[in-house]
Amino acid sequence: MRRIWIGLICIVFPLALWAQQRAEYNRKGDEAMQRQDYSDAKMWYEEGVADCDAYSIKQLTTIWLEQKQMRPSMRSLMTKCLNCLSVRATEEDLEAIDLLIVYYTEGIGTQKSEELASYWQTYQQNLLAPPTPPEPHRVDTIAISTPRQRMEFFVGYAFSTEAPYGLTFGGVGTYIGWYVRFKTNMSFQDYSDRCNDKGEIINFSGANNESYTLTTGQKAQKNTFAGTAGLVVKCTPWLYLSAGVGYGERALLYSFTTHNYEQYEQSRELWCKNMDSSYTGVAAEADAMVKLGDHFFLSAGGSTINFKYIDLNAGIGVFF
Repeated sequence: MRRIWIGLICIVFPLALWAQQRAEYNRKGDEAMQRQDYSDAKMWYEEGVADCDAYSIKQLTTIWLEQKQMRPSMRSLMTKCLNCLSVRATEEDLEAIDLLIVYYTEGIGTQKSEELASYWQTYQQNLLAPPTPPEPHRVDTIAISTPRQRMEFFVGYAFSTEAPYGLTFGGVGTYIGWYVRFKTNMSFQDYSDRCNDKGEIINFSGANNESYTLTTGQKAQKNTFAGTAGLVVKCTPWLYLSAGVGYGERALLYSFTTHNYEQYEQSRELWCKNMDSSYTGVAAEADAMVKLGDHFFLSAGGSTINFKYIDLNAGIGVFF
């Protein structure tokens, strides 16, 4: 029994002596603060920094904030305080976190850093927030109740060099969509005869008592239209690619004049279809569409009929 008491005395006595010594430098520092002898107070509190004493660091911080003339002699000391506070803050010491926020806000012992001050403010708020209970495990329910992304529809004006009047309508889901398009040049010139690139009329349906003069290249007109449908692929939130096929017609028409044999001054203007440069059949096209903001888009690409020539496409429209 005597040995146990001796052992307790050997343990408790040094601890009490150490605690008394710690309280001593803080007490003497407080006395110096009351005398407004800040240099002496700094000297006493500095002993506590070696042990990362929270009270000593707090008092040194007060001196730094209130006595600006003392700051040049305290820079390295406040860096040590900062290191102590960083260690204690990682151990979830709320008082140390409060001081760290002040250090990074005011630039004590380091440079000012709004990012680090904000980090420790958030860290402190997370520690003070009540813990949220974990949600029950509902894999099947979540999988069933997760809503699918709503299909976005779009409509726009479609333009091409040979068919400047067009309309596009379609819709896009998460990744894949569709569209339909019709375009024309609004020309419906009637014709009854056929000709070629050489300026020769190869089928004349006029009267037998008429001659004709073909004005090749001097007066020409086109009847153009195409209807297509295809797929739209959503590559990114702002970039879409589309490709489609359908039916189209491009009729290149030349004007020619007929004259009556008996009365030459009697003439009329007729139109013939240039069979070498007119196409009817498969219409194909491909476009890229760029979404601007949440609603508007621009598009550009190319199209063809029977793969005989290339026409440039462009468009503008809205998502809704």
